[in-house]
Amino acid sequence: MNRRHFLELGGAALVAPILMTKAGAEAPAWKDGKRWVYSITYDEGPQELLNHAVPLHRKYGIPGHVALVSSQIGIPRNVPGSSYHGMMILSKEEIAGLAKEGWGFSCHSMTHCGVTNENAQVEVVEARKVLEDAIDQPITIFTVPGTNDGHPPAMKVAAQAGYKAILTIYDRVNVHDSDPMGLGRVPLHTQYPAPFFSEFDPYKRIHQAIDLGGWIVDYCHCPMPGKPIHPAKDCTTQELEQRFQKVKEIGGEDVWLADPNDVVDWLVEQSKKS
Repeated sequence: MNRRHFLELGGAALVAPILMTKAGAEAPAWKDGKRWVYSITYDEGPQELLNHAVPLHRKYGIPGHVALVSSQIGIPRNVPGSSYHGMMILSKEEIAGLAKEGWGFSCHSMTHCGVTNENAQVEVVEARKVLEDAIDQPITIFTVPGTNDGHPPAMKVAAQAGYKAILTIYDRVNVHDSDPMGLGRVPLHTQYPAPFFSEFDPYKRIHQAIDLGGWIVDYCHCPMPGKPIHPAKDCTTQELEQRFQKVKEIGGEDVWLADPNDVVDWLVEQSKKS
C-alpha cells in the first residue's frame, strides 16, 4: 500500500474488517490446544528464496508459504516497475520440493496487474485453475496483489472460484472469528518511508497475538543478506532470523507454526462442528 492510498483511507475503512477477541476474554484454543498461530508468506516466489529464506525455515522448523502469479512460473518475473522485475521465479519442480517440506501456496492473481471488477474473472477466477495446472498443487487461497483496492472485487468472485480464504495487506492479527475472505498480514519489512519511519521490529504483534489467542500471518518477498531488495517491501535474512528466534523463544510450546492453508482448513472444519 503506498502512502497516498493509506492516507486517503478513512478510519472506518481500516477498522471495519477487523473482528477481534475482547480483551480479557478467554480465547478458544487452536489445533492441538495451541494458544496462538504463526505463519509467514512470500509474495511472487523468487528463486532466491531457496538460497536465503528456505535454509532459515529448515533451521527453525517453520513452514513457509508462497503467493504465486499464475502466469509466471519458472520464468523471470515480468512486472515492469516492480522491485523484483526480472528475478527468476520458482519452477514447478522447485515448488514440488518445497511442498514436500510442508510449504503451501496461494494464487497472487494471473498477472499482478491489480484486481478490478472488470478483470476479476481472469485475475482471480481463471488464475486459480491456471496456477493449479502449472504447479500441480491445490490452490484454495487468493492473495491480493498490489494494494488493498483489489480486495473488494476479489471478494465478489472468490467463493464461486473455489477459494476458501483471501489474504490482504491489512496489518492486523487474525482471530478465530475473522472473516476468512479478509485475512490480515503483518508486514515484515526493514523500514517504512515517511510519514511512518518505522523500523524493523522482531516482536511485532507477537504479544498481541498471545493476548488475543490470534494468528499472525507475516509477509515479505525475498529476504537477502545485509540489505533488503526494497526496505518497505522486504527484510534482510538477518532480520528474518531475528523474527523466527523471537517467535520460537516467546511462543515456545504455545504457538502453532503453520502454513496458512492448514490454518484455514482447520478453521473450516471447526466451523462445521459449531
